[in-house]
Amino acid sequence: MHDLEKADAGARAAGFALLAVIGRPLGGTLSDRVGAARVLLVPFVAVAALALVLAATYTSMVPLTIACLTMAVFLGLGPAAVFKLVPEWFPDRVGAVTGVVGAAGGLGGFFPPLVMGVVKSATDGYGLGFVLMSSVAVACLVVLSVLRAGEGARVSGESTVAGRS
Repeated sequence: MHDLEKADAGARAAGFALLAVIGRPLGGTLSDRVGAARVLLVPFVAVAALALVLAATYTSMVPLTIACLTMAVFLGLGPAAVFKLVPEWFPDRVGAVTGVVGAAGGLGGFFPPLVMGVVKSATDGYGLGFVLMSSVAVACLVVLSVLRAGEGARVSGESTVAGRS
């Protein structure tokens, strides 16, 4: 579609990875300063919005590059915030939950390319795949909001959907 040389495609992929790696300690620092749940809201909203931008513009190289590289930073912020939340929300199960979170992260890197390949084969484009990515980010935002509301209820002593603390 974009007829990139292998070296150019590799450099773009490396740039994505580099920005995601840079985002991780930034996400950790921000999580320490303002709270992990607050930080985690930002990547979910950003990825949801950027995926929709990609759905509409992925056929044009400049918006594709800008949106992907920007998304990389936000995808780097998220894991640091999640790992900061584990001991806060699951203090008696840090090891087990960290293992599950790590496994989920591995799947998070494995499934999107497969989904995009299936979408490309079925629709001859990637737009639906980016819409699905946006939908997953919105679903994550909803789950985080519910968990945060439950956390607030536990702190104030009220009952939660999962029961009483």
